[in-house]
Amino acid sequence: MKKRIFSIALAVAMTASMAGATVYAAEEDFALTDAKFEDVNLKLYLQMNDTANNYFQEKIDEFNAMDNGITVEITNIATESDYLDRLAADLAGNDAPNVFLEYGGARVIDYMDSDALVNLQPYLEADQDWYGGFQESAWEPAHYEDYGYEGLYAIPFTNYQILFFYNQEILDANGIAVPTTWDELMAACATLKEKGVQPFIVGEKDDYRFGHLSTVLALKKYGADIAKQLGSREVAYDGEEMLSIYAMIKEMIDNGYLGDNLLSTDANQENSAFTNGECAFQFQGSWRASSLASSESEYYANKSFGVSRFPSVAEEYADIDMGGGNESFFVWKLGKTDEEVAASIVLLKYISTVDFCNGLQAVSPNTMAVKTSVETDNYVLNDIMGIMAETKGIVGDLQNYDTQSHMINTVRSALQKLAMTEDNTPEAVGAEIINTMSMYE
Repeated sequence: MKKRIFSIALAVAMTASMAGATVYAAEEDFALTDAKFEDVNLKLYLQMNDTANNYFQEKIDEFNAMDNGITVEITNIATESDYLDRLAADLAGNDAPNVFLEYGGARVIDYMDSDALVNLQPYLEADQDWYGGFQESAWEPAHYEDYGYEGLYAIPFTNYQILFFYNQEILDANGIAVPTTWDELMAACATLKEKGVQPFIVGEKDDYRFGHLSTVLALKKYGADIAKQLGSREVAYDGEEMLSIYAMIKEMIDNGYLGDNLLSTDANQENSAFTNGECAFQFQGSWRASSLASSESEYYANKSFGVSRFPSVAEEYADIDMGGGNESFFVWKLGKTDEEVAASIVLLKYISTVDFCNGLQAVSPNTMAVKTSVETDNYVLNDIMGIMAETKGIVGDLQNYDTQSHMINTVRSALQKLAMTEDNTPEAVGAEIINTMSMYE
């Protein structure tokens, strides 16, 4: 039903756009070299922390001062769930942004089915310097061949990997080596609990935390193929393979390894707990390097924070990790003129130059999709980039490879059962996922 309502809204928007569209005079010039416009106003939607948002605001002010006839207005919402809710509402209504951040995959397949997103491949091919400036591993969110669409529908902005962070000072104090396998990690957690030290504190109030953990564990146990096997239903969400993954998380919960009050602790509180030395471990994305460096933590100052690849489950998949292109920019075309679309490409080029991304990486350290050249004194980020350079295979959220766009929210919501006091079995998680899937068939 939701998909039908959305499609109706898009049809109305498409009709309106056809009625009042203004044709951009140089529409065949996909390179858009020195393109100029007449009073084109664009909306750019971001989900950034304060530091990154301030940088964007400063650079967009510079862009608006250029003599190209484009004025950009930024809407930034720092909280992911609030941002995605606002984005979905505005895209389905009459206030859609021209350029927006999303994560791609099945999350935007309804928009693809409604022909709402611009195929960026002609613009990229017309500007090989731009096209060649991205990390090859970051392009996955732009590809939709598995859904029947040829082309490239996004510009990757950040590149990421889920990694294993640890506090070396805490480990040394308790005689524990950095775990490299799942069995070693469980043994380390048991030792820490016995000595009154909390292994992890996980903020599952933000439900992507178990979502990431389940994806990492599945990749480490079954390899990269598990993503497409789930998407094709060769492997079932209530089958033995995935039940074993839910059981691994439940074991950690039942033993107290992930902390207390999981559903009332959010990701920011989790980050603070690790930063302040309240727990020994954290699994988190490569973007964590930025907040650790800016935390003024004594542990960062003493170089006590370490990072490694997430511990292996099956040895043959030790170098398969969760990651790839993360935040990506999409261009919306329904209800937009040809001039607005072309101006949106000019904006995309501006915010994906090496200079732009170097500047952002300098103030808000992260692993970028653009091949940056900035030198950093963030030792955690340097170690992360070394690990990522040796990663053999990279896969995003498992549900990004699904044909049903609701799946990432469905799975994440169901996984929260594991932290509840009742009906918290792996079987209950699998049953909820399957039941929700049946409602969309």
